[in-house]
Amino acid sequence: MKIKKLFFTFAIFSLLLTVAWSQEGKGEYTLDFLLSATKQNHPELLKLQEEYKRSRLDVQDAWAGLGPTVDLQVSGTYMVNPPVGAMYINTEDIINSIQINGVRPSARGQRIKIYDGMEPTLYDFQLTLTQPLFTWGKITNAIKLYQEISEIKETQLSQQTSQLETELKTRLVSLYYLNRILEIIDEEEAYAERMVQVSENAESSGMLLHQEVVDAKIQAKELEIAKQDLLEQINDQLLELSRTSGIDLTLENINFDFVPDFIESFDSLLAEDAALLEAEVLSGNQSSIKMLTQLQTVSKTAEKISRGYENWKPDIALQMSGGYSGSRFPLVEPNWRRKDDYSLNISIGIKTTLWDGGKKVRDVARKKSEVETADINKLDARSTISQTFNSQWNAAQVCTMKIEYQALKIESATAKIEQKQQMYESGYGSETDVLSAKIERCNAQIELEQQNLSRAAACLTIDFLRK
Repeated sequence: MKIKKLFFTFAIFSLLLTVAWSQEGKGEYTLDFLLSATKQNHPELLKLQEEYKRSRLDVQDAWAGLGPTVDLQVSGTYMVNPPVGAMYINTEDIINSIQINGVRPSARGQRIKIYDGMEPTLYDFQLTLTQPLFTWGKITNAIKLYQEISEIKETQLSQQTSQLETELKTRLVSLYYLNRILEIIDEEEAYAERMVQVSENAESSGMLLHQEVVDAKIQAKELEIAKQDLLEQINDQLLELSRTSGIDLTLENINFDFVPDFIESFDSLLAEDAALLEAEVLSGNQSSIKMLTQLQTVSKTAEKISRGYENWKPDIALQMSGGYSGSRFPLVEPNWRRKDDYSLNISIGIKTTLWDGGKKVRDVARKKSEVETADINKLDARSTISQTFNSQWNAAQVCTMKIEYQALKIESATAKIEQKQQMYESGYGSETDVLSAKIERCNAQIELEQQNLSRAAACLTIDFLRK
């Protein structure tokens, strides 16, 4: 029974390993997986996450400014040779000052110790508590300022995440269409090579000029160069994707099943009203506009803080201090209540700047200028975003028209190929005419994929502007 159970467990374990190996063998990375990997591994995103964490710590520090500051200072000293030593008195001095019935007692020259001397240890304890009472709103506004800065960091992190998602999608879509173009170029390259062979045979039989053979070879060489450039573009995209995601990617291990859904979303996007989309892009929910609005708020809060530092605006604080200084550890020395080794002080302090040559006034003016600059930056950003949206929207619309145009050219080239093929098979045409028609269709297909790529990039940019 134990053997059967062991065999069954081994069979289940082997089956699970087989399934895991089969999934690993597929090596396909989906869009969601790559997005998750990018968020976890991208250096810029990781830096922004750490900056946001530090901003939250700054907020906590600002809140701590409302409470008291407690300082403790402790020191202990051992003196090898104390400055105050033992004290003695001679018995002669005492006896000579005494008279009994007019008779002075006789002195024997003895010495009596009246003080053992200072102890070699010295302890000092100082405990100070400082509590701000009134600061013209500098502390509360500082809390508000750091909270606003933290919110900006959070918005910046969200914007960077959206930007990385858009960049990742754009690169993946680019790889998809570049790979399709590469397949078309391979097909066209085969036609061009066949064109060179046919042209050389026709030249040998005297039916074709040498110049036409050279033209065919030039066309084949241009395709070879174009293919090499395309391979470099694909390699650059893969290297950048590998850097941002931390995964070694190839065309074979990327799952492009998301592209048809993207195409449908692009069609839906371009079917919307442009004015409504632009209003959405320029709304306060858009990350760039939201961040600039937050920067405006930060500038105004900084101006309030600067006004709290103006001349003749005193800060008021309460300070309480308690201390002990003695040769014994606190509460250990005998009769410590009777001694003056302990102290307790309560103080109220006022601090203000009476005159500094107008620096505080100029600082307030400087903060006002920063508020105006923030307003100008927001208006300029709105204009830039609007211009970018309209540019990308028009580009996407033009690409859509060019896609329809290239589709018609492909349909026409396909019909032309069939016609040339029939004429060639019936003896009224040449193979070069058929090959030329096929090359023409390949060129139209390449242009179609290029327009698809440009349209996708424009739509992804518009989608990013909406976030």
